Amino acid sequence: MALSAVCIDTQIGNRMFHKEVFLMITCMKCGAQHPDNYTQCPNCGNLLQQPIPAQPTYNGYIPPAYQEAPTTSVGAWFGWYLLCAFLPIIGAIILLNVSKDPSVKNFAKLNIILSIIGLVVGILMFMLIFSMIRSYIM
Repeated sequence: MALSAVCIDTQIGNRMFHKEVFLMITCMKCGAQHPDNYTQCPNCGNLLQQPIPAQPTYNGYIPPAYQEAPTTSVGAWFGWYLLCAFLPIIGAIILLNVSKDPSVKNFAKLNIILSIIGLVVGILMFMLIFSMIRSYIM
């Protein structure tokens, strides 16, 4: 049994879209083409077999919905967390050493203290969540 698909290629902007509209079945006895929902040829009475749907081809293009997104490891997330946590502390230390204004120095001290508290609480939460996930998996 030979299959033929009617395809529509549409270009919108610089993107090309390919769509299969319907499949046709060619009768092996008389050669007439019929839609894929026919089970028997109306011309000769030969039984028609259901076609196996063809997989759409995109000429190497993978639609965005089917692309696998890269995953970030736990260590990378923890590294980003530490980087974001230490940058304000480093900035506050520089501000503390450079500034002559006492109110700015007090602000820098407060920033360092709150950043360290946030860092400690964040690490404790990370350890808690990691241990919960680990106990759930094992």
